[in-house]
Amino acid sequence: MTVDTWEINWSHGRGTVQALGGMLGPVHFRLPDDRFVQPFALFPWRQEIPPHGHAPLVGLMAHGGGEWPCVPFGEDPCSVKPAWQPPLHGEAAHGVWKRTDDGRDPASLTLQYRCGPAGPIETLYRQIKGNAGEASIECSLIIRARQACRLPVGLHPTLRVPERPGQLVLHPGDFDFAMTYPREVETDADLLAPDRTFLDLSRAPRRNGQAIDLTRYPLAVATESLVQMCGIDGHVSVENLDEHYRVDLDWDAAQLPSCVLWISNGGRASWPWSRRHFALGIEPVCSAFDLGLAASTRPNAISGQGIATAMNLDPSVPTVIRYKMSVAASTC
Repeated sequence: MTVDTWEINWSHGRGTVQALGGMLGPVHFRLPDDRFVQPFALFPWRQEIPPHGHAPLVGLMAHGGGEWPCVPFGEDPCSVKPAWQPPLHGEAAHGVWKRTDDGRDPASLTLQYRCGPAGPIETLYRQIKGNAGEASIECSLIIRARQACRLPVGLHPTLRVPERPGQLVLHPGDFDFAMTYPREVETDADLLAPDRTFLDLSRAPRRNGQAIDLTRYPLAVATESLVQMCGIDGHVSVENLDEHYRVDLDWDAAQLPSCVLWISNGGRASWPWSRRHFALGIEPVCSAFDLGLAASTRPNAISGQGIATAMNLDPSVPTVIRYKMSVAASTC
């Protein structure tokens, strides 16, 4: 699969943006000691020829990774079929974006995606800019709705993890409570107890009645799990102890009041996963997990605690979401 790509270059880094999904990554950030570090996870099967008997991958699954926007966030279960049912994380995550800036500024670019006529969203715009003098990138997502609607919305930064267990350390900001997924993320491959509320990520509830530390990755045991930190303050820091750097993600918690942790820890056995995908998604959302339109727009266990799980979109006023990803050296 051939995908158009563009480059951004600035004083403290260089990165790649692809037309598919408007995805950002890889990005090499330059630290004060002149090291370059690349924190984003990319699907290991990109450019891979499918094994005999498997259909070629398309969309997000064919060439995903790094960071991208999700409008709407998630996907409705097969048993629930709203009138408009876009694919996982929205049609723009699977579609081809167009570059709309003039290319004169090598440190930034602007992309546009025009949505199909079936849904309430007309156009998405995405701006990505490297900050001069900083190992950081600022992004903005502009959502233009064609009609008033409520949708789950999210961002999807996905970080690679070291090979040695426990060498990626998660430092979340303050949050009100965390929840485990209401069912198994992957059949027989999710070690977390379903539908549980807890307060300490270092003691998350397991199915076997014990606890597991979800602040250090990769985990020592295979799993495919999701956790939602609800009522978070808009900041998460992740530290790579093996490579001595820290990633900080900052966003407006008034817009995206939760953060989903996608813990992909070698748990999925089927191709293309093949137990080789290890990544940590740090996903700011206004959503009920990735359960899609129906679950997020109706009353649910999260919205019942006063935390929004769907965003009100007004066709007369574009919705603008801004966020920042920064990298710094770590002494640990």
